[in-house]
This record gives sequence, C-alpha cells and structure tokens, in this order.
Amino acid sequence: MKRKPMMSLLLSLSLVLVLLSACTNSANKNEPAVKGAEPKQATNEKGEIDYAFGAYEEPITIHTVRAEYASAQFQNGDNMTKNVWTRAYKERFNIDVVTDWVTDEYDTKLNLAISSNKLPDVFHVNPTQLQQLIKADMIMDLTEIFDKYGSDRLKGYMEADRSSYESGMKDEKLYGIPQLHWGFIDQPDYIWIRNDWKEELGLPDPKTTDDIKNIALKFKEAYGGFGIAADQTLDYLNLLAIGWGAHPDMWIPGEDGKLTYGTVQPEMKDALAAWAEWYKLGIIDPEFAIKDFSAMNAGVVSGKSGMQPYYQWWGYNPGVDVVTNLGKDSVFYPYNIPTDDGKEATQSIFFANGVYTVVNKNYKNPEAAIKLLNFYAYMLDEGAQKEDQETLSSFLDNDIAHVTGAFKIINPETDYVQFEHVNEALKTNDTSKFTTSGMWQKYNNSVEYKKNGTPAATGDYLQQGSPKPAYGFGKSVLDNEQYIKTALWGAPPEVLVKYGSTLDDILTEGFTKIIMGAENIDYFDKVVENWRAAGGDTVTEAVNEMYLE
Repeated sequence: MKRKPMMSLLLSLSLVLVLLSACTNSANKNEPAVKGAEPKQATNEKGEIDYAFGAYEEPITIHTVRAEYASAQFQNGDNMTKNVWTRAYKERFNIDVVTDWVTDEYDTKLNLAISSNKLPDVFHVNPTQLQQLIKADMIMDLTEIFDKYGSDRLKGYMEADRSSYESGMKDEKLYGIPQLHWGFIDQPDYIWIRNDWKEELGLPDPKTTDDIKNIALKFKEAYGGFGIAADQTLDYLNLLAIGWGAHPDMWIPGEDGKLTYGTVQPEMKDALAAWAEWYKLGIIDPEFAIKDFSAMNAGVVSGKSGMQPYYQWWGYNPGVDVVTNLGKDSVFYPYNIPTDDGKEATQSIFFANGVYTVVNKNYKNPEAAIKLLNFYAYMLDEGAQKEDQETLSSFLDNDIAHVTGAFKIINPETDYVQFEHVNEALKTNDTSKFTTSGMWQKYNNSVEYKKNGTPAATGDYLQQGSPKPAYGFGKSVLDNEQYIKTALWGAPPEVLVKYGSTLDDILTEGFTKIIMGAENIDYFDKVVENWRAAGGDTVTEAVNEMYLE
C-alpha cells in the first residue's frame, strides 16, 4: 500500500522467493566466524578502554556498500568512497572503510548480493530485507555489542523512539540498528495558502473544509486559474482527508478492534463526495489526473493556483521557485487542515524509519560499526561545541553529511529541539542556546529571508521563522497528542509486498473517476469491493496476524 514519501519497501514476489531460498541454503553452510581476542583499543587517563570512541592499535577493515547520493558536492577529488568521513575513520579510529560498490539502484543490487550470499561486512537494509536476513540467519545479533560499545548519545537516540528501535529486534534480540529520522514533528500536513492573495481579498483563516472551498472559489474568481493544486497519485488531495476523519494509507483499529485500512473506510467516501463537488466547481486543477509531481508544482510556480495540500517542506520545493518567479510576497503560509465541523483534525503519523544498519554474521569486528555510528552522532550533535568551524563545515556542508551510508544515524528529537531554540532566538535575538550547526543555518536563513527575501532561504524561513511556521503547528500537534499512529510499525507482511501496488491502483483509478464525475459517489462501494476481491481481504488478514497476534 502507499506510504509516506521517502520510503520504498516493496520487492517483487519472485525476487523475494529466490532471495529466501538462497539465504536459507547458504545459512546452513556458513557458521559464524570464531572471534579471536578482543582487538586492542585506546585507553583513557584512568587506563580504562574507551569502548565508544577508542581507536584500535592495529588497523581494522570494514567492507561496505553505498547508495549514490547525487546532491553531495565533493571537493578536491573526493567521492562517495573517499572523502572527509572515510579519512576520519582511519585517523580517529584506525578503521579502513572499503566500499565495494556504489549504485543508484541500491535495493536491487543488494537483493542480488543477498541471494548470492556475497554480503559486505556492514551495510544498510530496508525493513523487508531486515526480516528476510534474520530469517535466513545471515546477520549478527548485536544486542550485547550495542550495549557495550554504544555511546550514551547513541543509546539516547534509541530511547527517544523506542518503538523504532524495537522494530530492529526479533525475539528481543537486536539485529538492525535503525537509522531513525529527524522527528515526528516533520509529519503533520497542512493546507498551504498564497499569502498576498489571501490578504488582498481580506479572507479569514480556514476553520472548516467549506472555508477551503470558499477561499479557492475567491482565488479562482479574482486571479483565474484554479484554486487547489493536485496530482494524479491523489497523494496531496489525500492529505486533506483528515478533515472528514479519514486516514488514507494507514492501518487503524476498526470498531471490532481489528486493524482496517483507512483508505477504504466510510469517512473516505465523505471526503471524495466533497472533492467531486470541488472539481465540478473548477477549484481542483482540471488536469490533475494527467499531472505528475513536477507538473503539479509548475502550476503553483506559474501562479495558476493559490492553495496546495502539502508537507512541512513546501518552502524548499516548490517554495524556492515560487519566490524566485513571483516575488517575496507570493509566498504561501501553512494552516492546520480544518474539519467539516470546525473541530481539531487528528493528524496521521506513519512509521518513519526506512533503513537499518546490519552486520554480516561472519564479520570479526562488529563493534567497529558501532564506533562509527557513535562518531556520526557526535559530529552532528556535539561537533558545534567541540570541533573548530572549518572541521565541522567539512563534515556537514554541501550535503557531505549524507554520504556515510550504513554509518549514518539520526537524532529523532533533532527537528523538535532545533525549532524550539531557533524560534525563540528569532524572537529574542539570543543565540546562546544554539548547540548545532543546523540551528545556526535555520536561524541565519530565516533572518536572511526576512531582510532580503532571498529565495534560497525560503524553506528554512517557512519552517522555522515565519509568522506561521510549519514546525510551530507540528509542535502543537505533538504536544497536544492530536494524532494517531499507523499500526504497521516496521516491515509489511510478505503478502502486502505481493498485492500492494495492484491494490493502490484500484483505489486511485476508482477514486479519480468519482472526483472527475465519471462515476457517482456510490461507486465508492464498488471500488472497495474490487479492492477486497483483488487481495485487500488477504492483506488485511495478514496485517492483523503480524501486528495483533
């Protein structure tokens, strides 16, 4: 089924079967490597071994693999396999990290490596691959190693999102260390409204879903074009569904206590009825059914639309282009998605961890991987206080912080704490509480946008420092617990891998017909019936078996 952006979990069924067969056979042939004496490591002033950060006396080698990261801007001949991070691993820990391959089709190539039992020492996997490798007995139980070598900061990350940490476990044993995420403050969604149009027309903030309709009609009447941007996936219209109490793409408890799929619940029918009316009125992009993400945003950038259901990062894309093309005053501001009756909407929170670091069962120095994760956490959260600015910049600027592959870990409280400090500093001009380079970046860009309307600073400004900062709304949602979490918290059952895209297509095609008026609203029941017959009932049963029993 569809999930929030930035996670791809689905593998083809044939590949899964081949992979599991190969893994099962190979697991019987390969016994875990026998570890020798613990390698010598640096000690502190008390003569105690520094397990978290101590260097090895003799060189240690880790073979890994990486996904291409095109946004990184390397300097002086560096690349994905040789850069400031790999040099630091050698200089600070005496660890040689050797990259066997880099690819822009990581999951596909890793699946082939798994099926042929040609695994690197340390690598990252998605939730489905994690479960397959555990079942095939190909990766190491890291429970004791993590407890011994993990830094206090690294362990603190796991406690901050215990449920994601536990998703890397099987039978209370830790096999995959979750990369985690920037924080649940990123997940609430909004209706973004063009501010100069709203102010010119003297329109109030939206309090109900009818207000959204009326604002869109006013925009269309005054400025032409259409009111609300959307695309053919329906993902962006679906963000508004919480206004009618629907939670598309989520697995939620039904009246009988069993898990049900939110996209096929009666509340979704109410949302579709409203959108069909809006489409008939001409306030939903009349060409949405043939527009992809880029084409949808092009309508916003060209001034054809003044409203867009979107995520907290609107200011980065399409916001930068909007300000570049239309000027500073044309910026959109976020608003909480209203409900049909004017009450507070309940937001949807999805499982946010899509990557785990795992260690080949036959690797002799698994603690080395933990040390490098400790180091990443240190540089991101403590570097601003303990490293000089030139050193810190070399590790973090130009997206170099994202090239570390399996040795990357994220503080799940980062964005929440960052917003608290940055937003307060923008009010008081007191930056003394800043502890990370990210806080300085967000603060400086917010100030830059306020002074000069610099397009490149739009994202940070709308997220942190505008009169209506997206994170301000997100913080309120979290603080007031105005959300529900999906029950699918980790890997999907294999049957979901088999049927997922087909089921999504049935719903998207059927709902599009309803919105465009090719079918009336009662066609919803037929769409749901088709979904159930095509595998929806089977998937629902499997999800319940995995997450309720």
